[in-house]
Amino acid sequence: MPKTKGTVASIDLGTTKICVCIGRLAGNDIEILGTGWHPSAGLRKGIVANLSETAKSVKACLEQAEREAENVVESAYVSVGGTYLRGVNTSGEVEVLGRGNCVFPEDISRAVAEADPKDIPEGYEILHKLTQGFSLDGHGGIDEPIGMTGNHLAVKMHVVMNASAVIQNIANTINQANVVVNGVVMQQLAAAEAVLTQDEKELGTVLVDIGGGTTDISVYNRGSIWHSEVLPMGGALITKDLAIGLKAPLQDAEEIKKTLGSVFPTEVPDEEIVEIREMGSNRQRVISRRLVCQIIEARGDEILKSIKNSLAKAKVRPELISGVVLTGGGALLQGLREKAQDTLGVEVRLGYPINFRTKNKEILNPGYATALGLVRYARDIHQDPSEKPAWSGLMKIKTWLMGKI
Repeated sequence: MPKTKGTVASIDLGTTKICVCIGRLAGNDIEILGTGWHPSAGLRKGIVANLSETAKSVKACLEQAEREAENVVESAYVSVGGTYLRGVNTSGEVEVLGRGNCVFPEDISRAVAEADPKDIPEGYEILHKLTQGFSLDGHGGIDEPIGMTGNHLAVKMHVVMNASAVIQNIANTINQANVVVNGVVMQQLAAAEAVLTQDEKELGTVLVDIGGGTTDISVYNRGSIWHSEVLPMGGALITKDLAIGLKAPLQDAEEIKKTLGSVFPTEVPDEEIVEIREMGSNRQRVISRRLVCQIIEARGDEILKSIKNSLAKAKVRPELISGVVLTGGGALLQGLREKAQDTLGVEVRLGYPINFRTKNKEILNPGYATALGLVRYARDIHQDPSEKPAWSGLMKIKTWLMGKI
């Protein structure tokens, strides 16, 4: 199969699944030509634990997407998650050296360099520099200062770091699947590109991406990320609890969670029952569906309370939040949106991917958010530099992608 001109590919490396999207770019239009979905192996909480097993899963997923798209994937943008991610807010200020105190790109580069964290942990590297805004001579609220006049230029940034070994192992895995890594992108940054509107980013929104092994949080305000965090818990913990509590195989527990699970056990009639297979045998036994939902409720409450505590520690003020958007495969758990609304005390909606053209409408669900968002991310990176300055990234989020792998 030949590679079609104008196409980009994305690979979302999740703890429980790997997702591949192949998209065709035409201006601002994105058409999804093919997708792949495959259970992941060799990954733990977003970290590669077995390179060869993960590479096999990636290859299987790629083959599925390539067949559907009738297109070969030679390179791709790849998501990165896991608890090694670190996000910090920084600032830097420099004297404007341009002729007539006019701001030039060189001034911006110096300001951004000045804002680099001075205490990067050993073994870490910067993944993204996301500018929150500029100010000139103390006057803030400036998005793009090129051509403006002032004596001192300041920048505020959200800097995302990750362990160098984690990034390199992801690259090694993708390379072993015969694909070149175009860039590695933080999962919640990619997911936001698929499910958030620009108004939500401007007015203040919390994006919560519930994956299999982790829950990724990002707080948007005035068009930029102001806080990011990764919680070491996700949907796989609920599945594991069910498997232990019901003494059932993990695969069966996952299916029961998806089809019969709910975070509101009191709404389940007493007489409802569920047939399950005993672990280690094919014997069937009957249990109460309410018991299933009680196990799910306990872990669901823990995840939501952890999200609430995270936002409290980050001092996210409720008046700045236009709401919370839940996305990722874990967000589809029955009743979770309503439970989140009660726990967090703000409006909550489910984050479905928006503004993608595709014949397969089934992919427009929260489980594909990161993979689809990576395609949109790639579109913005590929835009004509003459139309979008080099430091400008996604809409108002300016990002310098560390694509040197």
